[in-house]
Amino acid sequence: MKNPNKNEMIIYCLIYPILTMTFFMIWISQSTLPGGDIGMIPFLVGIVLLIVFGIEITLVLIFRKRIISLQNKLISLIVAFIIYELTTWILGGFGEIVLFESFKKPFAENMEGAFSFSSIFALLVILGLILINQKLNKKTLHNDV
Repeated sequence: MKNPNKNEMIIYCLIYPILTMTFFMIWISQSTLPGGDIGMIPFLVGIVLLIVFGIEITLVLIFRKRIISLQNKLISLIVAFIIYELTTWILGGFGEIVLFESFKKPFAENMEGAFSFSSIFALLVILGLILINQKLNKKTLHNDV
């Protein structure tokens, strides 16, 4: 029986900041906010993603032998989101948690929503990739037996 790929989560750690920034930039292009309000925000998102990537890749490298089951992969995605939210909360000056603040404004003017939901969408795409990969691995294991 084949051993599941232990480096799979490392690849997802690399994909996460790229997807998050992509979804955030798509939101900015649809935003109705003036340019001065959104001018420096991509740099802030980039800084947050660099910090989160550093923490997340360190944790994945430490625990990669344990992150094999679907449940552990799901837990690692939740932890990645919590780290992202905590980082934005800390860099935001310990105000309100960004996710909770995101429900107070309309979507097109919601900078806080863009922070949180771009991360959520990226993690949902990664979850989809994990599920597809797991299904393909099951078929491969069935064919190898």
